[in-house]
Amino acid sequence: IAAADLSYALPLVQVSDRLTWLAESLVDAALTRAWDEMRALYGEPLRGDGERAGFAVIAYGKFGGIELGYGSDLDLVFLHDCDALDADTVGGARTINNGVYYARLAQRLINWLATQTPAGRAYEIDMELRPNGKSGMLVTSLASFLGYQRESAWTWEHQALTRARAVAGKVQIRDAFEIGRREILTQPRDARKLRHDIADMRSKMRNELDRSSDAHWDIKQGKGGLIDIEFITQYLVLRDAPRMPALVT
Repeated sequence: IAAADLSYALPLVQVSDRLTWLAESLVDAALTRAWDEMRALYGEPLRGDGERAGFAVIAYGKFGGIELGYGSDLDLVFLHDCDALDADTVGGARTINNGVYYARLAQRLINWLATQTPAGRAYEIDMELRPNGKSGMLVTSLASFLGYQRESAWTWEHQALTRARAVAGKVQIRDAFEIGRREILTQPRDARKLRHDIADMRSKMRNELDRSSDAHWDIKQGKGGLIDIEFITQYLVLRDAPRMPALVT
């Protein structure tokens, strides 16, 4: 990818596409390895109906928006569909609680992706966009995640959801996430309150992050910069999605 970039064989937007696809492949491979390790040790969790419970990875930010650069981190949220978290795993050398299993699976996945090695690390991982941020659980059930988004999420969390997409894991969870995401993003909103919430969040961000001066304009965080454009776009998507659902596909 870098060679094609440096030789001008690819335009910038296609470089971002390919860096994102590479990240998707690595996340998928890391998840497969983490599952294999956990399955060998503890078996796997089952749902209440006896079916295998699953796990999915949701991409946010530049990863979700297919905009990765060479030094981008990965904004991730982990979901599961297990409705029997108080039960124990089955089929392994020993058993552990299903809830503990998912927490350890997530940690192994993060370790595969982010552990520093002599050759560097694949990615830095940011989990702060999960429900309740740093104080939230490392893995959330799909039902709890969607319930939180419908009932408790802040406007900025719905802004972030406009760029979210499932990138790895159980197909049924990924499909259900996308259906729920579309339903949440197309719900009617008060345009005046929406505008106020987004403008207020943008003002707080600018006060903290804008590095503009009399001699220098911060093209990303400054007034009229890239983040302003991004916020305006997200405002228009959230305002108009109820009558134009294609905006969130």
